[in-house]
Amino acid sequence: MEETNTHLIEGCRRGNRTAQLALYKQFARQLYVACLRIVGNASEAEEAMQDSFLKIFTRLGQYQDGQCFEAWMHRIAIHTAIDYVRRQTPDWEELPDNYTEPGDDGSDEEEIRYSVAQVKEACKKLPAGYRVILSLYLFEGYDMEEIASILKIRPPSVRSQYLRAKRKLLDIIAANKENG
Repeated sequence: MEETNTHLIEGCRRGNRTAQLALYKQFARQLYVACLRIVGNASEAEEAMQDSFLKIFTRLGQYQDGQCFEAWMHRIAIHTAIDYVRRQTPDWEELPDNYTEPGDDGSDEEEIRYSVAQVKEACKKLPAGYRVILSLYLFEGYDMEEIASILKIRPPSVRSQYLRAKRKLLDIIAANKENG
């Protein structure tokens, strides 16, 4: 597969539309899912994914052979999706430097088992700021420092938002379970 990607990348660098279409078809679904987790809205995720491919095709000169191409594209898609969320102006809560973390709310996460569909549905109901931080941490694998850097907020704020997002997600799931 890597040899095919190298061939497609070279074709895209030359502006070959067939290579661009093949690359798009190969990775569109993967990048769409990443964007959807961040923006939480199907139509905006589609737009973010399309914009990501435009950026990928125009920035192929910056891609270094030997780098993981999928990771490089994924990073572009994540940053593009975050830009879409920023347009929605989520409420990032800045905390003072002397802020101490809240204690655990007592729920045993290991005991809580929910289907993927329930979690995905609940994530869609989270406020944008919570959804972005949860997605970046849980699904994309960024650590708190990286998320703070990406979102241009302080790490204690990221940690606080993450804890609040997790609690809110559990509350939404519990409410859905009671109503369903």
